[in-house]
Amino acid sequence: MLSAFTLAHVVGHGSGPIPRTYALIAGATALYASFDALRLRWQERRFDERRVWRTVPQPLSLAVDHPLLRRTLRVVGAALALLTLTVLTTGYGGHELGPAMVYVLFWVGLVPASLLLGPVWRLLNPLRSVHEVVCALTRVPPDEGLRRLPDRVGVWPAAVGLLCFGWLELAAPGRGSASAVLLWLWLYGAVQLVAATVYGSRWFARGDTFEVYSSIVAAMSPLGRSPDGDRRLVLRNPFNGLAGVRDRPGLTALVSVMLALTAFDSFANTDAWKAASDGLPESPARTAGLVGTALLMLGLLRLSAWAARRLSHGAPWSAGLMAPSLVPVAVGYAIAHYASALMLEAQRFVDVFFVSGEPLATHHGGAPAVQYALPSAVVLALLQVVSVVTGHVLGVIAAHDSAVGALPSGRKVWPQVPLFVLMIALTLGGLTLLLSG
Repeated sequence: MLSAFTLAHVVGHGSGPIPRTYALIAGATALYASFDALRLRWQERRFDERRVWRTVPQPLSLAVDHPLLRRTLRVVGAALALLTLTVLTTGYGGHELGPAMVYVLFWVGLVPASLLLGPVWRLLNPLRSVHEVVCALTRVPPDEGLRRLPDRVGVWPAAVGLLCFGWLELAAPGRGSASAVLLWLWLYGAVQLVAATVYGSRWFARGDTFEVYSSIVAAMSPLGRSPDGDRRLVLRNPFNGLAGVRDRPGLTALVSVMLALTAFDSFANTDAWKAASDGLPESPARTAGLVGTALLMLGLLRLSAWAARRLSHGAPWSAGLMAPSLVPVAVGYAIAHYASALMLEAQRFVDVFFVSGEPLATHHGGAPAVQYALPSAVVLALLQVVSVVTGHVLGVIAAHDSAVGALPSGRKVWPQVPLFVLMIALTLGGLTLLLSG
């Protein structure tokens, strides 16, 4: 595994600056207080994707949507992709820089970028650019394909792709090597371009893992689009954006995999996992652990939906309607788990390409010779706890609003209890893993 990722656990010990028991009590208390307050004071649905705070000034909105800016962003995306492939191929900057550019700068950085700016990967996606070039050469409109993409496909391809990327990062043989990452990227790009040729450019919005992932995280962005026909840029309550996430095939699985990636990455660093997997082949054991974690998350969410239907006597509050409320939870986990790695790798990238202008020197064993700045252990511990708890509190709010809109009068509380219990379990489990190291 990349040495940068060990920093995600730099404060992950029960004897660290924040005692584990205090963190668990604080997390459970915050969730219970939130749920109890919502139960008493929140009886009607308040979030709606059609509600906006204000429209962004027209000159700025027109500038953002200008074709020249869109083309420039595509060029930037293609240049960054080419740079990443070059570093992976040549080993420039050290053997860890290329994989870190994919695992940390791109994958982890996609979360804050999408939260702040919206679905940025749709604008930068180099695969869309390659597809458009191919279509221009063959004189085929990008939107047209050989056949129509069935609605039942939903975002299942993105969910499967996310699990495959998680396997590459956490379980594949040689997962930290540039060659493994490079091979996976070429295969992924080939599959995406073939699918786009068959189904047209609409494929990317449902089948490109990173575009779908960026879009679902961007549902929580304060930047959005007006729901009317002109689709102007607006500022909105992030909960209104989250309320606009539609239930579709594969959404529950996608969110389950989002939760499973950080959960298994944390669990794989514990003594319990090391003891359980001792003597087993590493890659098959980690593959089974990752897939098992994803299936566990999916099963728990579906079980919560089944229990909610039973308690509501058949009200249609399904797993797909519950899933968007777990997006803040997944985002909170990602920030808590990888924030320190992102800080480190961003500094290393700037140093290699903009400061020193030469490959990074390393000590014996591969550790960077340059020492980069990181917040103190106390600050990192607080960031972890606050990120996890905040993500769950936001999830409770989103889930309650969804529930009161779908559940019948007089049965708006008890059907929420199974999902609330699941969130409590995820909070306690997540904090335990993060603070256990």
